Amino acid sequence: MLFVYGTLQDPDVLGAVLGRPVDMSSLRHATAPGYRAVFYPGRVYPALVRVPAATASGLLLEGLSQLDLSVLDAFEGDEYRRDAIIVRVAGEQRQAGTYLPAIPIAATAPAWSLAAWTALHKPAVIAQETDTAASLRQRLSARKSD
Repeated sequence: MLFVYGTLQDPDVLGAVLGRPVDMSSLRHATAPGYRAVFYPGRVYPALVRVPAATASGLLLEGLSQLDLSVLDAFEGDEYRRDAIIVRVAGEQRQAGTYLPAIPIAATAPAWSLAAWTALHKPAVIAQETDTAASLRQRLSARKSD
């Protein structure tokens, strides 16, 4: 299972990366206690940073295949590493993977929100992300069949 807190909460972005429509109603709302979503330095997307008194909101993705995870890892690139954190979903604590920044980012960095990203950046970013994700899926699928 994977906790997503940034642009992967957007059904268009998530569907483009995974290469299929995603039933967003099947995803569960979750929070990451002790974390905050902030702007990744110099980017329009977020990073999850440790802030003991904070709580980051997101979605819990379940039932991902190994290919899905490989595509998501490639999509996130070198700027992130997938690691396990504790999240809360439906009042219970669960361990889930998430993407954490590969560089130190100050907890005081400006807060990031999906609503602001959608309004300000989504139209300019979605086509590029769709093309990139399709290329990544194609390369990874070709590797799996070798």
